[in-house]
Amino acid sequence: MEKMRLNANVRAVLDVLQSAESHPTAQEVYESVRKVRPSIGVATVYRILNQLGEQGMVKVLGRESECRYDARTQRHDHAVCTECGALLDIPVEITLSNEVLARAAQAAGIRLDSHEIRIYGRCLNCDKG
Repeated sequence: MEKMRLNANVRAVLDVLQSAESHPTAQEVYESVRKVRPSIGVATVYRILNQLGEQGMVKVLGRESECRYDARTQRHDHAVCTECGALLDIPVEITLSNEVLARAAQAAGIRLDSHEIRIYGRCLNCDKG
């Protein structure tokens, strides 16, 4: 696959993702990018996000309508708020042995390529309410 050129639109999408504290959806990326690139189309943002994901420049989290994007591509785990749906980076490393991971993958009937741990609960903002 040909390496993506970092034109102004691509740079704007990357800037939004790199400065995001959350893991925005494609629509949220589009809305933020439009503030600096008002003429960019939603299809262009989706295409850029897809290409960035394919090239490993961003991490694609989830599938289809719940897809979110993360500029932090090294392996890390996430917490998910069961109330508001926030997807948060876990700032500590959670380690599992390769043996445990391999057994879990085998039991599920897959060949392990990578892993991510997700924990679920209410975020601090939702827990206040």
